[in-house]
This record gives sequence, structure tokens and C-alpha cells, in this order.
Amino acid sequence: MKTKSTFWGSLFIVAGALLLLDNLGILYINVWKLIWPTFIIAAGVWTLLAASKGTDVLETENLSVPLEGTKQGKMTLSFGAGQVKVTGDAARNQLFSGSFGGGVEYKSKKDGKFTEITLKPDSTDFIQKMMPWMWGAREWNVNLSQEVAWQLHFEMGASDTQVNLSDLKVTDLEVDTGASNTKIILPTNAGQTHVDLSGGAASIVFEVPEGVAARIQVDSGLASINIDRERFPRVGNYYKSDNYETAANKVDINADFGAGSLSIR
Repeated sequence: MKTKSTFWGSLFIVAGALLLLDNLGILYINVWKLIWPTFIIAAGVWTLLAASKGTDVLETENLSVPLEGTKQGKMTLSFGAGQVKVTGDAARNQLFSGSFGGGVEYKSKKDGKFTEITLKPDSTDFIQKMMPWMWGAREWNVNLSQEVAWQLHFEMGASDTQVNLSDLKVTDLEVDTGASNTKIILPTNAGQTHVDLSGGAASIVFEVPEGVAARIQVDSGLASINIDRERFPRVGNYYKSDNYETAANKVDINADFGAGSLSIR
């Protein structure tokens, strides 16, 4: 904490001093043209250094929540910069567990056998809320229960996101992502899963397990789209498995994608 406070404190002092000298007429340069490139370069250097140090930069919080009869769950996971991994590896009688580098704000609401969960970065400081990337590389590992039928909503920023849902029962999956690198393995035995993707300048990979049928609709701008047409041939406005209507396990993917790359295989 002391190192990063010194780093960014020094940067702001230098910026303030340059602005003061400019206002006093001592410097005859466009200070803003100097400050903003310097600030961006410094932010990039700090982010790379933080990423190389991993979770040593930030404290890690461990969290475990009991199942307590939950049969249906909805989880909203919001994340900025860093790394996220999601699996179905929660221990028996756990709704979910995880380790959260940088801390986590956790909220839960239970109604009978339904539990709604919200996970987002623990950012009590204003500067950390506005620019979380300058505080280091967060790393989250989240494990979900295989005994629950899940609705999942991921809101991702500049992150490296690895999600393995193959062992989970997921009925609905919503992914909103910015400049991220994201790989999602879809469920193997969940019946029908509905997927909504909204992406910007991101690299997204969906992996559809063998034996799972798919119907895919893509509305893309400048994105590079790569879909396995042997498994999912083009049929009208869709890419669709030959056995989609009769398959016991299938996914319905709707993708609204801008610049970047989308691969479904």
C-alpha cells in the first residue's frame, strides 16, 4: 500500500506543480499535452508491474457460503481489471466459495429455495472506484455448486476471464464485456441454456461441449467471427446443429458484438 501511495502521490504532485508553474507564467508549454500522455504511460507501467506481481499486490479475502437448501441461484459478478476464474468446484453443501484478491463486496438474498448473489470488487476509496487498475491486479477464483440451477450474469472490464461451466446446471447466461480476453466452456448436461453476449473490443471464445447442440445468432459490427460450420452450419439467420430441435442438451446463443473477435466451437 505504501509503495503505490508513494507512486501515485508523487505523480499527482508533479502534475500539480507543472500546472501551477504554467498558471504563474513560469512555464510556456501546453502542460495538458504533457500531463495526459505521461499519466497514461505511468498507468500502463503500473498495471504491468502489478500484473507481474499477481495477488501479492492486493490482500486476498476468502469466502464460503453454505448451500442451506438452495435449489435455484442467480449470481451477478461484476469485475474490472485483473483475472477471473469460475468453475463448478464448490465443496458439497456449499453454495459457492472463492478467493478474492483485492477483496469482494458480497450481497445475498434468500427466498425459500432461491438465492440471489452479487459479487463486486471491494472499493471503498473514491480513487480506487474510479481507477481500480492503478491499485494492482485483482485475481478472483470462484467455485459454484453443481447442485443448483444457475442464472449467471458476468459484467467484465479489462480482464482475463476463464469460465468452466461444463459441470454446472446453467439455464441463463448473460455476458457483458469490454476490452477483455474471455473463454467460456458451456454446460454439458444442463438441458437448455440461453446465452446473451454483449461485447466491445474483446476476444471471446465459447466452447460447446461434444454432444451439446447449438443455435447461434450473431449481430456484429467490425468483429472477426469464427464459427465451426461443420458442427453449426448456416441455416437462414442462424448457425444451427442439425439435431438442435431434438437434442436433450442444447445452447441458444445470441451475440451482439462490436469490434474484436468471437469464436464459437
